[in-house]
Amino acid sequence: MKKIAILTITNSGLNFGNRLQNFALQESLRDCGAEVETIQSAKSVKGSMILSSIRRTIKMIVKNDKRRKCFQCFNKRYVKFSKRIRYENVNESDFSDMYDAFVAGSDQVWNPNFHFNSDFEFASFAPENKRYSYAASIGVSDIKEEHKEAFIKNIQGMRELSVREEDSIPLIKELTGRDAFLHVDPTMLLEKEKYFEIEEMPPQGLPEKYLLTYFLGNVPDEYRHNIQKLADRLGLEVVNLSETKGTKYYEIGPQHFLYVLHHADYICTDSFHGSVFSILFEKMFSIFIRTDNDVPMNSRVETLVHKFGLQGRLTENMNVEDALTAINYGRVHEILAKERVEAKKYIKRICQK
Repeated sequence: MKKIAILTITNSGLNFGNRLQNFALQESLRDCGAEVETIQSAKSVKGSMILSSIRRTIKMIVKNDKRRKCFQCFNKRYVKFSKRIRYENVNESDFSDMYDAFVAGSDQVWNPNFHFNSDFEFASFAPENKRYSYAASIGVSDIKEEHKEAFIKNIQGMRELSVREEDSIPLIKELTGRDAFLHVDPTMLLEKEKYFEIEEMPPQGLPEKYLLTYFLGNVPDEYRHNIQKLADRLGLEVVNLSETKGTKYYEIGPQHFLYVLHHADYICTDSFHGSVFSILFEKMFSIFIRTDNDVPMNSRVETLVHKFGLQGRLTENMNVEDALTAINYGRVHEILAKERVEAKKYIKRICQK
């Protein structure tokens, strides 16, 4: 049995999409017969004594954080992690020999604007024949000059390349001459029933019928007005799934996130994974363009709606009549079935080579 390591973002905080894409990629590799672990890396930084003190303080603050405990419960149940390693202290050849292949992805694992992005996320310590990506997200459509040299070097060392956004393909080609496959986010590789098996009702409870809002960016007053107008039209209570501590549905984990989306009667979101699960669960939904991004990150949503012919669901502001336009999910799932076939062929190659 081939042993495969996933390299993804594991230190980004409490992010629903991040944990669910990790779980989905793990399960997809396991379905091909591989033994799979996600690498937990701890990267050293100068000033370790000060940092240790800061870490201890942070641990005390979050010790009783119910949301964190929900995420820890999800990770413990559903994601197999390696022992925590400090990459800088590991002999590279020894570390490489621990696994038969390394798969970088998905999420924004290659976003050069993230402070933790490094050679490690490209499996630079391993020989080329072991280095793959799956639906790796760069997150931006252009690489700043100061990041280009490292990006080019790392991309050149990959055996095969799979990315999540259309913009990434010409970018990689221009900088490195390499071709890349375009694959769906790993969360889309699993049947919806797989998620239903692990979902849990949030402890806060839910109304019998509701319109769900899930926004990662700011929500202008005009958005709020039209969302309430839609909710009134449909006779639904508005449930706000917020990333703000202290709000009603903040203290939940990925397992609860799935339940809340699954049982919603309508979904309004600016989140990529909020959009993905709206599609998987065959929901009526609207995607709002974020208005507060310093660095444009809408390419992943644009790729998603374009791929499935759902451009009409993406809006700068929602018109109620347009929001109620029926979605042809028969056509959507025909496209998804084809995407899964191609993605699983690629994953099978990783597991067999």
